[in-house]
Amino acid sequence: MPYRKEIFTAPGIREEKKYHTYRLGGKHTRAANYQKTEEAVRKGNSRRAKEKLYRLMVTNFKRDDYRIDLTYADPEPDPGTALDRIRKFIRQLRSQYRKKKEELKYIYVTEHRGHRIHHHVLINAVEGIGRKEIGELWPWAKLNYRSFRLFDGDPEDCRRLAWYLIKETDESIREEGAIQKLRWCASKNLKQPKIRKQTIYSRHWKEKPKVPKGYQLAEMENGYTTDGYPFQFYRLIRIAKEEREQVRPVIGKKKTVKQEIKPAVTERGKP
Repeated sequence: MPYRKEIFTAPGIREEKKYHTYRLGGKHTRAANYQKTEEAVRKGNSRRAKEKLYRLMVTNFKRDDYRIDLTYADPEPDPGTALDRIRKFIRQLRSQYRKKKEELKYIYVTEHRGHRIHHHVLINAVEGIGRKEIGELWPWAKLNYRSFRLFDGDPEDCRRLAWYLIKETDESIREEGAIQKLRWCASKNLKQPKIRKQTIYSRHWKEKPKVPKGYQLAEMENGYTTDGYPFQFYRLIRIAKEEREQVRPVIGKKKTVKQEIKPAVTERGKP
């Protein structure tokens, strides 16, 4: 039986997903009493949005880019005014980047459900534009060390941030009068994630993937869809050179001892 295999690659990371799709043929044998509920559809849309945003971040942003939280002092603006202000901020920031002969890349999300209006912004860092210069473009609140942070930039940090932003806006984008109708707003110059699709057959399906040299297995999941077909997902992360050097021979023996290397998880840039 044919299956779809998706391969996503970005600097330092490789992900593979294998699953069944009726587009490759076969009978549609869904259980007789099975019907997708509104909640199931919502969760599926949310999961796909998180994955898409995470891949967009890890493809376009790197360590020490800027992660900014734009807030408002009293009085809090109405939704229309807040929308005008964040758009004006992006226009002015783009102009500042052009003066430096650089191109602005950004993703931003606006939140307002259950708390005061604020904006989460992720932009590429350039020399000569820092907290002071960016703060001058946002006169409605002070930009302090908590609202201006350096982005850690590794895959896990991108994933945490994407999950956080989608979770925060999952409900608000559906509300009447929502400030932001899209889950996120992004500049048009962002590179689209590299995703290759292949057709494979069940005889090539392995429960545990072969890990290429220089990588480590960071996450793996085997399971079944609601239609009863198997699926598999796993993420490989490139091991830094200094970590690879931890694999060293033991004197007087022919075998080597490998230290288990786990993905680094830092608090830097944590939501």
